[in-house]
Amino acid sequence: MTGPVWPHLALIAFVSAAFSSGPALARPTLPFGVRIPAGRAGEPAIALARRRYNRGIAAGAVIACAVVLTGWTARIDLVIAGLGVLYALLGGLAHRSIVVAKRDGGWYAGTRQAVAADTSLRSDPVRPQWILLTPSVLLAVVTAVIGLVKGTTSFSTVFAQALIAVLVALLTVAISRARPEIDAAQPAASASRYREYLHGVLSLLLVSAGCANATLLVVSLQLWEVVETTVPVTIVAYLPLLAAFIAWIGFSVRSGDAGHRLSPTADEPETRYEQRDDDRHWYAAGMVYLNRNDPALLVHRRVGTYWTLNLGRPVAWLVLAAVAVIGVLAGFGVVTLPAKG
Repeated sequence: MTGPVWPHLALIAFVSAAFSSGPALARPTLPFGVRIPAGRAGEPAIALARRRYNRGIAAGAVIACAVVLTGWTARIDLVIAGLGVLYALLGGLAHRSIVVAKRDGGWYAGTRQAVAADTSLRSDPVRPQWILLTPSVLLAVVTAVIGLVKGTTSFSTVFAQALIAVLVALLTVAISRARPEIDAAQPAASASRYREYLHGVLSLLLVSAGCANATLLVVSLQLWEVVETTVPVTIVAYLPLLAAFIAWIGFSVRSGDAGHRLSPTADEPETRYEQRDDDRHWYAAGMVYLNRNDPALLVHRRVGTYWTLNLGRPVAWLVLAAVAVIGVLAGFGVVTLPAKG
């Protein structure tokens, strides 16, 4: 073996923890991306799917650690990729088992399904706190000024800072206007939770842009030889990103998927309705959404604490095509992406 093994073991532990946390943070009515009635959340089939999934996660982590400890550290990327594929397959199997149990057990038989909307989220929307984007912009300006004073000809990190600020601003606007997650069983309470959840996501997103640009500022100083590239300086450079990462984890654990763990501002008795079952529009175990009749461009994913594009909208394909073109151009060297060194 060459080099320390513990970073590889830590990476395996992180990937395993990330995959295992998904079902724990998911809404009770969306185990493994399957929509179920609230009264069915304690079904034995769901508990069995969770146990099998968690055992598979643990077994995969043990096997990956054993591979690393035997000396195969040169291609840790393949080990992590294989681990990710295994965990995705385990999630797909759990998803499928619950789908079969729901269908065979007739879990929605006799229920009244509905869709709820909260007009206050349109008349009084959650407005992003744009003041939080100021540090990101100022850091980009400071980095550009230092580069000009230094007389450098390489401004790739400055361009990256500007790109981060612009993309985060666009993403913030898009998420603030995405379709809200309202539960027909508790429309007022779920709308209150979602409002608080959305406010936290938008604020963290804007703050994270500043953290990323702070890291790029220190990286720029290293590239331009304003400061020496030492271990302490490198650690300081990535501290802002670490702080943002910890903040996102803390928020996700506290709020849960779509904010279902948050306390609503007022108590509300449950209605006689269940959230409408629309599994037919979701693919890849609740990660891909395609509904040509839904005008929403962004929808909250059933799996994971973030949003996804509605592939039923032509605009979504234009966005994906633009990303693919940039990736191809970067691969052929037509577009140069910022890279240290």
